[in-house]
Amino acid sequence: MSATRLQSDTVHRTPRPRETFQRGLLGSVVLLLIIAGAELLFLEPGYFSSLALHPFWIVIVIAAMQNGVAVGAITSVIATLLVGLPERLIDESATVYAARAAVLPLQWFVVALIVGFYRQKEIEETDGLRAEVVRLEKISGSLAEEVERMDSMVAALESKAASGVAPEPDTAPKPDTAPKEALFHRALPELAALAGSYGADLPHSFEDAADALFDGPVALVVSAQGRGEFVIGTTPENESDATTLAQLITKNLEGKKGRSHTILLKDLGVSQEGALRVARQKPKTDNDMTALVIYYAPDRESADAATARLEIISELSRIAIERLSRELEAPESQQADTWDRE
Repeated sequence: MSATRLQSDTVHRTPRPRETFQRGLLGSVVLLLIIAGAELLFLEPGYFSSLALHPFWIVIVIAAMQNGVAVGAITSVIATLLVGLPERLIDESATVYAARAAVLPLQWFVVALIVGFYRQKEIEETDGLRAEVVRLEKISGSLAEEVERMDSMVAALESKAASGVAPEPDTAPKPDTAPKEALFHRALPELAALAGSYGADLPHSFEDAADALFDGPVALVVSAQGRGEFVIGTTPENESDATTLAQLITKNLEGKKGRSHTILLKDLGVSQEGALRVARQKPKTDNDMTALVIYYAPDRESADAATARLEIISELSRIAIERLSRELEAPESQQADTWDRE
């Protein structure tokens, strides 16, 4: 089986909103100072104010169009401070003088607000699209890593299978003493389907993989904050259902290290003979998910013998669960059926 590799595009660093604001404001201030300095050095003071269109108009409009309302409004205020107050005419009342002095600054400010608000909407939409691109690139990178890990795992299993004993027919029983390499080789299609399954396919693919690897009931219990438990697989007839057993198991494992443990049913307070081999996972999701894969065995020896198989199906289930979590981030209306397949 040839390895499949995914390559994600290089993620270019996108400037943060604060950095964009600072650069835009700094550029506007520099342009205003250059224009004001040119008036003082090469022209007489107040020359630009006598023109029909003050040069500061260009800077304010450009600032608002490029950087939005905040930079545009602040630029208009700075421009007002640089222009200063006009000379008061003889016999001009204070009210008329104040109104005349405020006309140009108010025009700048109002235009900066109008143009800036229009541009701000476009900036927010662009930032949202950039954030979505970054999120999708992270997901793509995560999937690429998982595919590479799966390729390595399958290659190792195929290498072991090639050097091991030929697998028994599919109709033959799968005792715990059967060669592990032959068992894994026979279950490769089901394991690959589980690793590549999506939310709606997870129950079916997990049950197929569990049936290919185990000769007893296996259940996957996924818990998500605010959503309760999601149970797939098969369970034996006992006093407690899979959800209750998962809660008892979680309490029993508190303080214990390691991801895989064997627990006797009587240690959980269940009045029934048998043992459980449990593998717990903490998928990397935004939904605070946890998962338990539970194998029901008749005794401790059978449960311990299933350790390697349980570790593999647990790891592949984690990959599928992380993919399911990304589906759950979509609108609830599109994901209700996926979660309610319990």
